[in-house]
Amino acid sequence: MDSKALTRKDFLTLTVTLLGGAAAAGACSSSTYGGGTGGTSGGATGSGGATGTGGTAGAGPTATGCTDPLPEMQVADSTGHVHTVTVPAADLDAAADQTINTSVTFGHMHAITLAAADLATLKGGGSVTVTSTEAGTPAHLHMYSISCT
Repeated sequence: MDSKALTRKDFLTLTVTLLGGAAAAGACSSSTYGGGTGGTSGGATGSGGATGTGGTAGAGPTATGCTDPLPEMQVADSTGHVHTVTVPAADLDAAADQTINTSVTFGHMHAITLAAADLATLKGGGSVTVTSTEAGTPAHLHMYSISCT
């Protein structure tokens, strides 16, 4: 390897290769989480190996096994617009409730609160549905489904 810092993908490939897990290395070479493409799967020069191309760092599994940021979806409603919520996976380690603002759409935003129990459910691989605060004219709210993976 050259003198550049190891990417997460290169580190994982090297670790799996050293452990003799060529099959696992092929499974970890997916570009689903922002990685790039390389040669054929397996080995140090295959997909995700030292000579494969890496792509840019993107969302991927965290130590908790959750994608960062967590996937979310606004439950369909009659308001005619959508706000997004970005929930960092690091928030799952919080002991207290976490309040997160939505994106701004039509000049307003909402907030959601993930209770400590919601955070534990998410960290355990589950999903939760939460309701936002009211905002906008006319005042309205939204519901969001948030999951670990």
